[in-house]
Amino acid sequence: MDFELHPAVSLKPRSFNVLAAPRQTFINMLNRNPNLQRYKILYISGNFSGILSRLPRTIAQLEVRRGFTTFQIMTILEEACHSLIIIEHDPIIYENSAEIVEHVSNAMREAAQEATVLPYSDGLDPFVEELARNCDYVFFLEEGPRDSPRLLAKSSPKIKNQATLETFS
Repeated sequence: MDFELHPAVSLKPRSFNVLAAPRQTFINMLNRNPNLQRYKILYISGNFSGILSRLPRTIAQLEVRRGFTTFQIMTILEEACHSLIIIEHDPIIYENSAEIVEHVSNAMREAAQEATVLPYSDGLDPFVEELARNCDYVFFLEEGPRDSPRLLAKSSPKIKNQATLETFS
């Protein structure tokens, strides 16, 4: 059975997926999804997390682990026994070991043989692109439509000789 995070993001069981979306969009996906109660979830974050403190406290089977290095992330993935593994991308982890991104991607691919693996990033960078080369599905969501800009009085042309209509009572 597919795990639908969002109408545009449906995760297949035992698949390796990459999601790039605005942070608030991802937070909303997790907070508004009642299906999270049905799965044993592992959330892996790096040095800093912009998501973790905003996750719903109602997720019963959520385990949180921090991977401060690429080797720690690969070890965590190797030991995982969860249905869904969410990895919050932290580009700082890869800065000093860019050549190991392929190995981390392979570790995610191996973990996907037993679980649904979802690395999340709030944007694309060379490390996410490298991870995506080895995955089954890539989801890229941009920000939704913005409000139309308001016209400033100075930018709108002035209308001359405009008559006001009279009202009838």
